[in-house]
Amino acid sequence: MRKLAHIERIEWKRPIEGADRIELVGVLGWQCIAKKNEFELGDLCVYIEIDSIVDKENPDFAFLEPKHYKIKTQKMRGVLSQGIVFPMSILHTNKKYAIGDDVTTVLKIKEVEDEVPQRKPADNMQTLKQSHKKLAKNKVFQWFMRFKWFRNIAFKLFIPRRKPKKFPDWIVKTDETRIQNMPHVLEEYAGKQMVVTEKIDGTSTTFGLRKEGRRKCDFAVCSRNVRQEDMKQKCFYEGNVYHEMAAKYNAKDVLVKLMERYNAQVVVLQGETIGEGIQGNKYALKGHDFYAFNLIIDGKKIDSAVATDIVKEFGIKWVPIIDAKYLLPPSLDEMLEYADGKSVLHDTLREGLVIRDHDNTTSFKCISNKFLLKHGL
Repeated sequence: MRKLAHIERIEWKRPIEGADRIELVGVLGWQCIAKKNEFELGDLCVYIEIDSIVDKENPDFAFLEPKHYKIKTQKMRGVLSQGIVFPMSILHTNKKYAIGDDVTTVLKIKEVEDEVPQRKPADNMQTLKQSHKKLAKNKVFQWFMRFKWFRNIAFKLFIPRRKPKKFPDWIVKTDETRIQNMPHVLEEYAGKQMVVTEKIDGTSTTFGLRKEGRRKCDFAVCSRNVRQEDMKQKCFYEGNVYHEMAAKYNAKDVLVKLMERYNAQVVVLQGETIGEGIQGNKYALKGHDFYAFNLIIDGKKIDSAVATDIVKEFGIKWVPIIDAKYLLPPSLDEMLEYADGKSVLHDTLREGLVIRDHDNTTSFKCISNKFLLKHGL
């Protein structure tokens, strides 16, 4: 689970030109607007990240009601503020905390999800008519169906209740850490060649295959947090775009071939599905398409520069590689500036970049501030 609220230290303070009541403070690689003199250098604080929804029942967050209790990137007095900082007193406890401690659950903070399934109530009568046509036309049965007690029994007997499978524990959910949460990598990996890919704004899509015995395999199609059972499963979008992409690219057959080629037990392909009805279709695409960004074989991520050729053999696209020999800049500001730019896929701002070393020992995402401000994120 992502840490949305954690204990950090105030690293620096700066005045804001023309502002008497507020100032800028630094936490990790983030900068936030805070009340003037609310913090001293070195103070511990509670930092809440953007993409968070705070507890509306907590009076400490009442001032966020006009913003629907969401923490977003904002610009005030010409400066950027990302996230929000609170004094330790907001925890209302004498418990001692250390830097990095996760207090997401303590403060009942949730993440703004980009894919919340909108499940319509099941129409039991319609389902019964479709699955038991002869029974539904029987006059005696129709007469009894006027009574609620009989309908309850009929629905339980004739409409099977399938429990959806849980998200596979053998698949790691996609979620790169932002550079602002790990600015130390700029120094640690200085001089090492990295591969930079464009971060595409779509809906996270995963195809996975795991051997279960000699002949049986478990094939999974998933969104970011939910295993999608089949094409009929309701999701946030018109139709099940995850199974649509699995069918379009014969995902199961591709994974079977890769499993045989590498004599693997588990093969996972992850990427983004984009297009009509998804995140505003920023790439002006007709229909839907899939771009892979992770190929994982028996738990090992394949270098993007290699994986792009592997999936291309099966007609699958890889997210655009911007630079396969990139050297990290010395400062966070330069890294963030590099994230700004146009998408390779369309004449629009790119969401940002994902940077990895070729050995896959570290990776992080760098989101474009221009993109965040434009889309109110």
